[in-house]
Amino acid sequence: MLTSNINSTNVFGAFRRADWRVALVAAATLCASAAASQAQVDLKTYSDEKGYLNIKTLTCAQLANTYQEDADFLGVWYSGWFNGHLKRHSINVARTKEGIHEVIVYCKANPDKKVVEAVDAFAKKVQAGGQ
Repeated sequence: MLTSNINSTNVFGAFRRADWRVALVAAATLCASAAASQAQVDLKTYSDEKGYLNIKTLTCAQLANTYQEDADFLGVWYSGWFNGHLKRHSINVARTKEGIHEVIVYCKANPDKKVVEAVDAFAKKVQAGGQ
């Protein structure tokens, strides 16, 4: 007969603690996904009656609430707008994509800010050599 030094109550106790940990992680994941799964809207939702979108008043919450394609589209537009002000005539595609991503992340963390503030924060980071 084989004998074991393992106490069965300790083994089952460990399983119960692991079950609670799994349950807590699952609950946290569910809560996070529920918060992130707000209904997304078309960018045109924020346009005026003539179809124009006021870029300077668009909030980060509005940007974060649009479809990813619309956020990407708007990011490229902002890049062109900003570079036009600087009289630049080229685009760094990789940096623009990364910038769009960083602006969207910033906006999700700061929904009360304006998108132009998020773009400005990213531009200052790039100019300071942070990108």
